[in-house]
Amino acid sequence: MDIVEEKAIAIVSRAATEAHRGQTRKDGKTPFIVHPERVAKCVAHYGGNHVGVIAAWLHDVIEDNTEGAAIVRKALEETCLPENNLHEIYAIVLALTKNPAIPGKRERFADTLDRILHAPDQAILVKICDRMDNLIDARDQGQQFLSEYLDLTDDLIATLSDGANRHGYTEALEQLKVEREDMGFFYEAKFF
Repeated sequence: MDIVEEKAIAIVSRAATEAHRGQTRKDGKTPFIVHPERVAKCVAHYGGNHVGVIAAWLHDVIEDNTEGAAIVRKALEETCLPENNLHEIYAIVLALTKNPAIPGKRERFADTLDRILHAPDQAILVKICDRMDNLIDARDQGQQFLSEYLDLTDDLIATLSDGANRHGYTEALEQLKVEREDMGFFYEAKFF
């Protein structure tokens, strides 16, 4: 990455940190910001460029803040990235943001996956990395949550596999499959 891209990542990481200040993961202790940070690192590890890394840092800001869209736009405006990069990042963040107007968790998730398929290609990679990281926290949830989460993970894999393979995110997809399978073994050992 060049210096402008590195500075842009620093700007959005600070904005995401501020936006998630005081928020915690499901355990009620872990600062929420560790999640977007890990997702951003995962995106970079699996071949995402600055657009994907920035989108990963910002992917939960709109969903988790009443002024989230304004926070994302302001952070992006502070970067010196080309306009096409800004549009791409914002489109990825919007695609990954659940639509609260859609009733039902499964229906909202299906809508999100559909929007990801129609977003810039790194939306697929960000979502795969997001799900890998969220599987970490899912272990501490109850049987009902974990069962539903594994089913939704199966839906994600089925829906995003073709796009992931087409855009070169096969390694990330295969890692998600491994982690999902491991979680299935964990689920069976814990609850049966």
